[in-house]
Amino acid sequence: MVRVFFSVGDTSGDMYAAEVAKALKKVCPDWQLEGIGGSEMLKAGVKIRRYTTPFSAFGFWSSVQNAIRFWFVTAQRIRLHLLRNPPDLFVPVDLGAFNRPLVLPLAQKGVKVFYFVPPSFWGVPADRLKKYAHPNIVFAPIYDWQRDKLKQAGAQVIEFGHPLIDILRPYLEISSSDARTKLRLPLDKPVIGLFPGSRLTTVRENLPLLLQTAELLIRSRPDVYFAIGLPEGWQLNWVKSLLERYGRNLPFSLLFGQSRVLLRGCDAAILVAGTMTLEAACLGTPSVTVFWMGLPNRLQVHWLRWKSINVLGLGPFALPNRILGEIVMPEFIGWMAKPERIAAAIEQLLADTNQREQIQHRLTKVWDKLGEPKVSLRIANFLVQWLVEKRMRD
Repeated sequence: MVRVFFSVGDTSGDMYAAEVAKALKKVCPDWQLEGIGGSEMLKAGVKIRRYTTPFSAFGFWSSVQNAIRFWFVTAQRIRLHLLRNPPDLFVPVDLGAFNRPLVLPLAQKGVKVFYFVPPSFWGVPADRLKKYAHPNIVFAPIYDWQRDKLKQAGAQVIEFGHPLIDILRPYLEISSSDARTKLRLPLDKPVIGLFPGSRLTTVRENLPLLLQTAELLIRSRPDVYFAIGLPEGWQLNWVKSLLERYGRNLPFSLLFGQSRVLLRGCDAAILVAGTMTLEAACLGTPSVTVFWMGLPNRLQVHWLRWKSINVLGLGPFALPNRILGEIVMPEFIGWMAKPERIAAAIEQLLADTNQREQIQHRLTKVWDKLGEPKVSLRIANFLVQWLVEKRMRD
């Protein structure tokens, strides 16, 4: 029996791994699928050894905090499990801090490593990546900036396209009114979607900013209603104190696992930088991107700038803007992320129909950059052929 181990750390990775798992189940239903990840992988038939998606982090210090209270035990156990009982196929999805140290040791043990959505390796010279040019390692990037440096290093790179092209297409058929009816949102008021992210540390750092912006909006637009979109599997108590502190005077609904339907139903959205910005672009939701970091990560940014690495100059940060090579979706990152500025941008989107339609039209070009449909099925067919060839050689 073929054993496949998925290694996932965040919500988007959980979603992408689940799509590949479902395709593998169709092609080879007898394969044994296990890994670390979240609810989407579980629903796809993967045996979950540890839930990891709420505890991923952005930034070095946020990662350190999570490592101390979560990853320290989990990482050691999973690493030992993989090295002592190597699977036939290892499928890491992003999560570079944990996955990268495992890639080469497992490949050297004869494991086929299919790195789906590899890290972007910001600031890492291509020469340092030459060690990944191993016959048992294939990288499958979904963005140009992931691909280019790996190719420079001589690594095996195969592009299959972006899995969102298949995941999102059914949601285009949902009308705004149907979405609101399904989510029990008001039909006679402007609805603003608030999407604070999928990582626990990111939500705790950014949800106050979004709620403070909402407070400003409600003063100028008393008829506005808010809906907060959080990932499936989250618990109210993780954000309850923030909602009570910053959102007590706001009319809002709290929705779990309904983010794409909410994107179809809201008039505008405030999104924390991440995969959700790409989903909003594809689903035609006029949006503003924000990202705020806690004090330790801000100090890290200062330190990197002192080392001549201007992190804030690496933008655009919103994925649609980076893909298109221009600022189409307004973004407020770091010190630019002030409630007054964000609220003004949302008010302009609500008031200026022409601007809103122009942004929506320009963002539709993102679809053309995602590749052809049936991404996960192509990946599954490749993986089956790859492992069959290995077994024939062995």
